Amino acid sequence: MSNSNAGDAYGRLIDDQLNQERQRKISFENRGVTVINTSSALATLLFALTASLTLAAKFQLPESAKLPLILALGAFVFSAILGLAVNMPMIYGAPAPEGLEKLCTAEYWEAPATIGQLRLAGAQIDELTASLEANKFKARFLVAAIVCEILATGFLAWAIGIIIYNG
Repeated sequence: MSNSNAGDAYGRLIDDQLNQERQRKISFENRGVTVINTSSALATLLFALTASLTLAAKFQLPESAKLPLILALGAFVFSAILGLAVNMPMIYGAPAPEGLEKLCTAEYWEAPATIGQLRLAGAQIDELTASLEANKFKARFLVAAIVCEILATGFLAWAIGIIIYNG
């Protein structure tokens, strides 16, 4: 028969949840960087397209293409800014060194193992709660960044359609 108790199972559950939130944070931040890179690249292509078209002999940018080009540029800029916000440092509620140092005193160190497990679980739950909140923030900004990028791509396609149609 095993000497383990329900606390062991609860501890594994809490630890698993905390690890999942840590992975979500990394995933959000990686995707935020991807949004920044793609928005920057597409905005650069937008500038290159506009520059090459305006330098072409006898080319005149149709008036009706200016609005979607401006909207595309603005949406790409907002997308990149939101992608940067996803990577903004957040407070994830990790235990403070002062609190950990206190655990090294004889009073805490020599306490029964169940007391230590309960304190560990409490600290992990605090960190998990902070991680969930911070990751909600990152998720909202990531979704907004992707929406802006989709809009920018649509505006750019609209402008190119006008240019081709009037070309």
